[in-house]
Amino acid sequence: GTSVTIGLPSWLTNQENELAILVAYFVVIIIIIPVVVGLWWRNSSKFLEDGVMQNTAYRFYRQVQENTATKYVPGILASAVEFSECIPCRNMQADDLSRLHRRVSENFVKNQGDINNDIMKCKTLMYAHLLREAVPPSLQADMEEVLSRVHHLLNGLLNICMEQRFVTATMNVIECSQLFTQSLWFHSNQLLQLPHFDQQCIKMINKGIAASKGELMDKVKELGGPRRRELLPNLTDEQHLDIDIFLAHFPEIEISFDAHVEDEEDVQEGDVLNLVVKIERKHLPDDPNWVDEDEDEDEPDDSIFDSQLSEYEPESEEYETRKEELMDVWRDAYFERQKKKREREKTRNPQTGELGFAAKPLRDPVPVHAPLFPFDRYEQWMVMLVDQKTNRLVGYQKLTQNTRYEKVALKFLAPKEGTVQYEIHCLCSAYLGADKKVLMKKTINKKVDNPEKKTAAEAAEDEDDEEEEEEEPEGKWYYMGGNSVGELILNIIALAVAGVMLFNFLYAKGWWQKFCQPLLDWLLNISWPLLSFVGIRLEPGWLWFSTNVYDFKHISFMFENLTVANSSNASISTRVKFNDTSFLNSDPFKQNLFNDPDNENLRD
Repeated sequence: GTSVTIGLPSWLTNQENELAILVAYFVVIIIIIPVVVGLWWRNSSKFLEDGVMQNTAYRFYRQVQENTATKYVPGILASAVEFSECIPCRNMQADDLSRLHRRVSENFVKNQGDINNDIMKCKTLMYAHLLREAVPPSLQADMEEVLSRVHHLLNGLLNICMEQRFVTATMNVIECSQLFTQSLWFHSNQLLQLPHFDQQCIKMINKGIAASKGELMDKVKELGGPRRRELLPNLTDEQHLDIDIFLAHFPEIEISFDAHVEDEEDVQEGDVLNLVVKIERKHLPDDPNWVDEDEDEDEPDDSIFDSQLSEYEPESEEYETRKEELMDVWRDAYFERQKKKREREKTRNPQTGELGFAAKPLRDPVPVHAPLFPFDRYEQWMVMLVDQKTNRLVGYQKLTQNTRYEKVALKFLAPKEGTVQYEIHCLCSAYLGADKKVLMKKTINKKVDNPEKKTAAEAAEDEDDEEEEEEEPEGKWYYMGGNSVGELILNIIALAVAGVMLFNFLYAKGWWQKFCQPLLDWLLNISWPLLSFVGIRLEPGWLWFSTNVYDFKHISFMFENLTVANSSNASISTRVKFNDTSFLNSDPFKQNLFNDPDNENLRD
């Protein structure tokens, strides 16, 4: 047979080092590891799920209000704890910062905390970026640090506004994101986003724009290249080409929607309205795998067939031939839709059921033209549903797929009886003038009591309760398992190590023999009848296992020197030192070196 042994350093098995080793184990397991875990937990608990520090979120929450204007947003952002930790005021920057502050001070808007030097520094740098002011080299690194964090903090502020259902503040935060991306001041002309445009170009282009309602960017697009070149003769052909490229990639979206109650023809008070918003981003290429599931019919439309076959005599040969051709066209279109649907289903997350979002977007992010912003920016869109009467945010969702066609599903409760108007906004975080809004009007009928039929709201509530009951575990089968079996195993290992250390410590002090062993003997005497009964039942299986699977003499050999009769925990090396070699004969799998007549070291 074979045996497996573990070699340990001699200093680790030396009885003189026993106390020091126990102390070291105690310090590592009981002190160092808990301190490290505590520090990690303390640092991680400083941040919310969106990555914003809790103290920063608290400051944002205290300052933002329902009607917070865009001009106050930079001051709110400047109060973030992240800025005070990474870009504090330095004496060497005082002169440059003072000169920069004087250049932007006439546009300053007072906020809470403006007396703080760190906040004033961040606010000055933000204003300099929005006003397109040159920044001294000594402040350039701090400016980049501010701009690298500003959109992350804007996202945290946006979440706070949306959670409180603030409509005006939410839109103004998104507008501020647009201004930071394009480096534009509040209420600046949208045409300054165009390459090579300045105030003189804006005056010249306005002469050719019709005085009608609509976004300026759309009007410039409608001018066309030749007319725009006539209005801007000072620009070169290369500059006009840059403008053409920008306008070709400038966002252009179209919104359509459908709001209905599932399995109901009309809408009553308290019903759950299902709103499906379809967004087409016309500036993006077509998605070959796009499938409009609402238009995916399993059966052909008879009305279309009738209109196509009206000129033929029913049951004639031409009629049947034309009908077969139309059926072939419909089959081809149907199978093509099914193929696209299967391709799209490959991106569905198996756990959440969402298309693409939890796994990966269907397309890469769409880059933004932002030459004055030092970092890459990508298009991000937010769909918001607003109640016109109360000016409250009813629902919101971000677009995630980066495709030309995308759907957003929102659910909300129908209000009281009457006609209500909603606004559906689709807002861009990077461009001014790309936002779109459509109106939705719904007639809400009075609720009709029907004891045999639950309303959609009640049915949805019951369904949610059932899902919560299914998701709620009946009880954990382990004591300290945490969130997974892996954590259970780690906890067991940690307790085992701590238990071994505690046993060695008590044994070395003699407390185990004096207190613990008598208590264990007493418990053993009490439980001996039960243990004997169980042992008799398990003895056949135990004998078979020890005979056919593993010989447990190794275990008794390892722990024979830990018995009470020995009165010490001396190691094997200690017994060899005193020439006590009798223990080797008890292991039939180990070669008996000390009884070997050829071993020169054992001869007298």
